[in-house]
Amino acid sequence: MLSRVAAALACLTFSLPARAFVLSEDPLEGSSFTVGGAVRSYNLVLRGGPLNAPFVPDDENPAAVSIVALRPKLELQQPDFSLVIHDELTSTSSTLPTTLLGDTLSIGKGATTPTWLSLSWSAVDHSRYQLENRVDWLYLRGTFGDVSVTVGRQPVTIGRGHIWTPEDLLAPFSPLQLNTEYKPGVDAARLDWTIAEGTTLMLVGALGKLEPKSDFEVGQDGSAALSRVETAIHELRVGALGGWVRGDAVGGVDLFLDLGGGTDLHGSATVSYVPDAERRRYGRSAFERAVFGTTSQLHKKLLVTAEAYVNGSGAAKPEHYLEEMASPRFAVGEEYDVGQLYAGVAADWEIHPLLHALGSAIVNLRDPSAIFAPELDFDVVENALLVAGAFIPVGKAPRYGPTSITPESEFGLYPQMIHLDAKLYF
Repeated sequence: MLSRVAAALACLTFSLPARAFVLSEDPLEGSSFTVGGAVRSYNLVLRGGPLNAPFVPDDENPAAVSIVALRPKLELQQPDFSLVIHDELTSTSSTLPTTLLGDTLSIGKGATTPTWLSLSWSAVDHSRYQLENRVDWLYLRGTFGDVSVTVGRQPVTIGRGHIWTPEDLLAPFSPLQLNTEYKPGVDAARLDWTIAEGTTLMLVGALGKLEPKSDFEVGQDGSAALSRVETAIHELRVGALGGWVRGDAVGGVDLFLDLGGGTDLHGSATVSYVPDAERRRYGRSAFERAVFGTTSQLHKKLLVTAEAYVNGSGAAKPEHYLEEMASPRFAVGEEYDVGQLYAGVAADWEIHPLLHALGSAIVNLRDPSAIFAPELDFDVVENALLVAGAFIPVGKAPRYGPTSITPESEFGLYPQMIHLDAKLYF
């Protein structure tokens, strides 16, 4: 039970581009061969919240978690061909046993991505320490005129939205996540076609299973087929999406309007139909998700995003929150927020070219409850970043039984947390 609460702890962060060594390059031919990577360390202290439960030992509150991730990469670029390989070796140590934290720790990481090939293994699996390796990206891309085809484990991003991304259904980031530099890879085949100037078509098919017992397993819970078309009309970009995602029929629309002066309006909405009656939550045969917001450069050194979000698949009452956290939609990251109506804001203030103050707030408007995430980012040198931040949940605390938790609000389930992170790119 606590594993699903722990899986929601994190914050919005702004990514930093990775650096790499270019071993060979021919600008005239458009070819290059680079080797590089990143080392990232996340050090967390958690206190209160579900750690106050009577079935959690007193010496486990506060708790500490340390995650170190090494991500080497190799990229070969040719005019009409590219090969990309990114590996990730992750070490996780915790004062809490995995029986409390769960084996899918989403602090500094994301939810489980369904796969067709495992391409991962565990070198050490101790109750308080794990060492795991995963090939996160491994794909080939060929370009044939106006068409490009990508096959393999690849990042796939769909739709609009910053804090919430309802159309990004294959491997979305959580709005409560530390590590957003690299999108998790999906085992997929993808076609991108530039039909005309400003108009594109994307087709993508993904195979996999959420909890496979062996490679090459395909299940409804890990497979999808989607198409999306996008076109530009002056300063407006409009997109439409349709397909099948993990057993649901899905349709969606999105828009982006550049208002000028560093300000935009953006929105995205989806409707999902659930044909299988056994998979319908609360008897709903269909549900909607929608986000609408704006990003504005309020000052040359201050960027602010504000969004409102409707989650039609969420729970109407707090007593159902833990059921949502145990659902397959939560497990694959399709649903990170378990309520129904939200507002959020994120800001980036450049205090100095090397120092940024960031802040985010997400509010469940029906509980009500909220989580605030202040953060400082310091560019030590060109390819190194230090981060210090905290997470401050506000909401009615849950009721605890001898072996149970009864939520009274969403963010009241969360512990307080501070984190110190270091990121080095090479």
